[in-house]
Amino acid sequence: NTRGKREVDSNILRLPDVAAELLLDGFPLELIDGDVSNIPVQWVTAVMNKVAKKVRTRSRLFVVTVIGVQSTGKSTLLNTMFGLQFAVSSGRCTRGAFMQLIKITGDLQTELGCGYIMVIDTEGLKAPELSNIDGSYEHDNELATLVIGLSDLTLVNMAMENSTEMKDVLQIVVHAFIRMREVGKRPVCYFVHQNVSDVSAHDQNIACRKQLLEQ
Repeated sequence: NTRGKREVDSNILRLPDVAAELLLDGFPLELIDGDVSNIPVQWVTAVMNKVAKKVRTRSRLFVVTVIGVQSTGKSTLLNTMFGLQFAVSSGRCTRGAFMQLIKITGDLQTELGCGYIMVIDTEGLKAPELSNIDGSYEHDNELATLVIGLSDLTLVNMAMENSTEMKDVLQIVVHAFIRMREVGKRPVCYFVHQNVSDVSAHDQNIACRKQLLEQ
């Protein structure tokens, strides 16, 4: 009936408000639907508008994103750095991309010049599950371009034991940065090298950096 339909419509309209509350309480929000490679623009926009109204201040948002090959510890890295709880497991753990808000307070807020940090965790590049699908390389390029374009700081997570994967990821990242330059955006990028022992870390990083530049 009409009354029931109105109640359903009213409940649906409240969903962005509920999602905004959850995001501010520390729960991740899906930014990219990994099953269909789609960004629900209207939904994400509605949620972020509700977040802006609840914050009530014109706080600057600093966006940090991690990208890298599948199963190299991207989610673990973010969880360790920021005390988050992104899902962690072997294989294709993260599908699409998820974002989470961290409120900054005290002296750190003044030092960083922002009120919130938004952390974006992405699905792994070069996923074996997608290797036999046409357009998987384009998918990785598009994903990298999107998240780097959204970010103030991009962490490129690299496993040191596989030079081929390092080269592939570097190529994808370079393509994304070339596209950013074409639109006048200059995001910052840091490379995080995994599985490097503490004693030899400095020497190995210099050697691998030289090898990458030569390639």
